[in-house]
Amino acid sequence: MASGQDAVRKVRDRLRGIHAILPTPFLDDWSLDLAGLSRNIEAVLAQGVQGVLVGGGYGEFPSLSTEERRHLIREAVRAVAGRVPVIACTAHSSTLEALELTHAAEEAGADAAMLTPPYVTEVREADVERHFAFIASRAAIPLVLYNTPSTGVVLSPALIARLAEIPTVVGVKQGVLDAAEMAAVVEAVGERLTVLCGSDTVMVAGLAVGMGGVTSTNASAFPDLIVAVYQAARRGDWGEARRLHDRWAPFRAFARRVGQPAAVKAAMDLAGLAGGACRPPLRALGAAEREELRAVLEGIGVVGVGPGEGA
Repeated sequence: MASGQDAVRKVRDRLRGIHAILPTPFLDDWSLDLAGLSRNIEAVLAQGVQGVLVGGGYGEFPSLSTEERRHLIREAVRAVAGRVPVIACTAHSSTLEALELTHAAEEAGADAAMLTPPYVTEVREADVERHFAFIASRAAIPLVLYNTPSTGVVLSPALIARLAEIPTVVGVKQGVLDAAEMAAVVEAVGERLTVLCGSDTVMVAGLAVGMGGVTSTNASAFPDLIVAVYQAARRGDWGEARRLHDRWAPFRAFARRVGQPAAVKAAMDLAGLAGGACRPPLRALGAAEREELRAVLEGIGVVGVGPGEGA
């Protein structure tokens, strides 16, 4: 038991830093572009990200089949080859389907599985606790709680604290971005779990209240800039962290208008990476939007950034 607990603690401690949320690259026929995923992983690792998250919400997991999600996780683990932690999103509203995906992540060699609460009608806190406890009792892989308002089921700090008692829970991706709520989660579980800021849009605030890391979709498009914000904050240079964070505000505004997955995928395409198509109901950017995006990226000095280049 002690060795198992040591392994869980090791994963918890490795979850600090910037974790690139990898968009799922699709070819024009909407099939998985696994070669492109591998190329994207090399690009973000070359720029110093400290972990990757595959198959998450911005990875369009609701549009993927269970088998496709298995392939995605396996390829991510293979491409990373142990260099940084791989968090595999195994979220599903069905507890049994989530368990199947969590087993797939475990078998593939992912470092942790990230799960939302179940998002079905009339879910109560007792149901949420049963969901996580059921999966934890049947899978040995460390678990990360994903607290996102997008499911319609939000985990309160008190509920997160109760879920933190599950021995294999090692972290929480806090997607409720109110500053007071972020601070309350850190206060409730920060000594037991690695608390990850769920959005790079508020990463400076999240790090300031004691979060251990950040999950960032934009780190798949301009990882060096996101990593630089984190590094400045970690060395206590909050002025530099804010300056760097403000630098990409025009991209944040553009992405809010056209949609984050489409904007990041198009930015990756412009950087020579594999962004690719979006699956319906999401749509890729049109030609005019792509030209607008190119101007935005040139304005913040990141267009064309790829492996081995700087912003």
